[in-house]
Amino acid sequence: MKQSTRILLIVLLAHSAVAIAADEARFTRSVDDITATELNEVWSGSIGFGAILSRGNTETTNVIANATAKLDQETWRHKVEAAALTSDTNGDTTAERYLLGYKIDYKLNEKSYLFTALRAEFDKFSGYDQQLSAAVGYGFRAIESTSNILDLEIGAGIRRDKLTNGETDSEAIARAALDYQHFFSKTAEFRQSVLVLSGSSNTSINSVTAIRANLVSSIALEAGLLIKYNSDPVAGSKMTDTITSLSLVYGF
Repeated sequence: MKQSTRILLIVLLAHSAVAIAADEARFTRSVDDITATELNEVWSGSIGFGAILSRGNTETTNVIANATAKLDQETWRHKVEAAALTSDTNGDTTAERYLLGYKIDYKLNEKSYLFTALRAEFDKFSGYDQQLSAAVGYGFRAIESTSNILDLEIGAGIRRDKLTNGETDSEAIARAALDYQHFFSKTAEFRQSVLVLSGSSNTSINSVTAIRANLVSSIALEAGLLIKYNSDPVAGSKMTDTITSLSLVYGF
């Protein structure tokens, strides 16, 4: 574990040094040299919330919430995401999942970029109390048009898993990701993302599919499907979980 941690820290420091050195000129420019686009850079994103309540012979409450924020600058691109899911049946918790993620990209040119990605997932009903990972790597924007955007990424890092039986495991991992967006119009879009984190003891795959259509102004309706796979879950836990959701989303 210590060796893999040292390797990751070295890669992270190298990644930061290259980015800072290449970007040094940007921080020494005069105000007159900064474009209007850079001065108007703001965060954009969305906040979604969905709930299903069932009352009668069985009392069930399902709540799902998620938020995403992005900042796309001339040289850097940031993405922050958070999600929560809880499910309760007759007073007993049957699902509880939380996710936090942050990714920063350093653009090498219009197509290529380097990235650093941090992710923390807590979901004891999957057999894992927590799954923490940090990775660095290379990304490529394979498609960028008015109707389609496709990013492909590959990298490496470390992961620390804590199982519900109390065991912990830390290992080096390979990371691969796909992020695709298709815009049917200005008010409707389709998104598909896949994240693979593969180590010697477990391979996790997260797939998110979503269709969103605006209702009024900044309010949209979103239907989503989350598929989560662990190749080596704790005994008694299934390898695959699926979550289907319908949410109201506020965009900003």
